[in-house]
Amino acid sequence: MVLRQQRKQELKERIFEQALQLFREKGFANVTIDEITQSCGIAKGTFYNYFPRKEAILLDLGQTQMEVTQTNLERYHLINDVKEKFLTLFRDLFQKYAVNAELAKLTILEMLRSPLLLQEEFNVINKFEELLCTLLDEAEKLKKLPSQLASADIAAVLSGMYFHALLDWAASHKDMSHMQAGFERRFEVIWEGLKIRGEFA
Repeated sequence: MVLRQQRKQELKERIFEQALQLFREKGFANVTIDEITQSCGIAKGTFYNYFPRKEAILLDLGQTQMEVTQTNLERYHLINDVKEKFLTLFRDLFQKYAVNAELAKLTILEMLRSPLLLQEEFNVINKFEELLCTLLDEAEKLKKLPSQLASADIAAVLSGMYFHALLDWAASHKDMSHMQAGFERRFEVIWEGLKIRGEFA
């Protein structure tokens, strides 16, 4: 069973890598599913077992990001300092993008050209904000965040800063460390504002 799952994951990664190579060479819009399957030496039906359509390949990174964050939730719960908890979460996400920089930039730029991709990415963003709300609500219950501020509003601001940093990075030649440093500077501004309003440490 474990071996079978491993083989399935390896095949998915092979399809993913071959598709990415074709996207780089020809441009996303010019690559067909037939070309991807021929490049991988698989049947079209096999492709659809892993990706319902070509766009799903690009969306895979965002969904993987959510899975990584969900998997790490238990670790985040163990971090007592609220500020460090959120910085750790975002640093983990930035690290994931650093590993997949080329795909991440391609995904972000294609997303801006495609209403369908953009809508699906917004679904991911909404789930991400819900996850942030969970952590914020937990901090509020422990009196570590001001109760007069809605966790949904704080989550939206943090999420907005995060995705703005990604857009800036995708549209420039800046490296990941530069993007992360910029995000963390803006995070400090928001955090100081929360401290002033909420008087928490």
